[in-house]
Amino acid sequence: MKTSQAGVDLIKEFEGFRSDAYLCPAGVWTIGYGHTAGVKPGDYVSRERGEEMLREDLKYYEDAVNDLITVPLVQNEFDALVSFTYNLGVGALGESTLRKRLNAGEPKCPVFQQELPKWVKAGGQALVGLVRRREAEADLACAGPVEEEQPEISFLETAAFYYASEPHQKQAWRDLERELDPVVLEQFKKAYRAVQEPQVIESRPVTAKFPLDVPYFYQRDSKTGHGERMCFSSSMAMALDYLDPDAIEGDDDWYLNIVFKYGDSVSSEAQIAAARSLGFDEAEFRMDGSRENLEELLDFGVPVPIGILHHGSVDHPTGGGHWICLVGHNDTEFIVHDPFGRMDLDNGGYIATGPVDGKFIRYTKEKLLKRWLIASDHDGWFVRVA
Repeated sequence: MKTSQAGVDLIKEFEGFRSDAYLCPAGVWTIGYGHTAGVKPGDYVSRERGEEMLREDLKYYEDAVNDLITVPLVQNEFDALVSFTYNLGVGALGESTLRKRLNAGEPKCPVFQQELPKWVKAGGQALVGLVRRREAEADLACAGPVEEEQPEISFLETAAFYYASEPHQKQAWRDLERELDPVVLEQFKKAYRAVQEPQVIESRPVTAKFPLDVPYFYQRDSKTGHGERMCFSSSMAMALDYLDPDAIEGDDDWYLNIVFKYGDSVSSEAQIAAARSLGFDEAEFRMDGSRENLEELLDFGVPVPIGILHHGSVDHPTGGGHWICLVGHNDTEFIVHDPFGRMDLDNGGYIATGPVDGKFIRYTKEKLLKRWLIASDHDGWFVRVA
């Protein structure tokens, strides 16, 4: 068996993507979606190449699951085991009671639900991210086979298609017409004779006045000890505080502590969970953003946290990623709250990093979009908070 797209998506969600090589908590150089083979400091990959590497890596783990599990599996069960093995290694699956109980023929769903939660600790402590991943794997495994919904077949639609004015066909239609309620018949006539009106595309209303009065949070004055890596949290806190000041009881430090209940500051999953816990039920992390998405949200008065590459030249941006909050735009510029300071759009890095240097910055759309749209015109990372 091979991993389905649902399985790949699950793995990508929990692994997260990093374009620059980094040291994972275990001290191993890692890149992309958890790829480790041959990675060295300074390496860089695009998201497209990162997914290719993931699929190449998965072949090894797919073969391991196929070899180690001797009972028949449905696709969702297989996907869950590949995710588990990719995260913890082939040795973990091979030595686990999860494998032993499955191969012994026990009912599989209870086995997944009982065994997967045992694998959530690192350094002797349970990690929120691992707890959530094991829960997601168990839910996937217990979802059962995916059944394709069959379209409903309309006999009358088929009869109309094959109508050939044969005497018996005419008589059948007349008999049916006589049996119909007059009101139903009249409704049918109107629908049958209707001329489809051309679609009118209305321009979206511009309701916001820019810049939006979004509070500015400076990540580097954090008292949490995480100031250098909390740009995501600072940008989210700005947007959420603007939309509902009552939901945010403090500054970005206060919000960061909410995020830590669900995972790490750089985790999109933790950010969305934190936002939803504060009442922003529609918050979602997207990796398919376009310029139009940003402009539409801003025009409706919604600030937009976006993830950009802030190192390297504007034509060849690099970096592990940095988050800023868009608070307005015009024909040629985005107005930005950058929690770190004022960025050098052309060359990368920062020109100024004082407490208010990143407030209401105007970055040209052309250059900022080059640091946001990396492989296509619709692969930008952003959070739709409302």
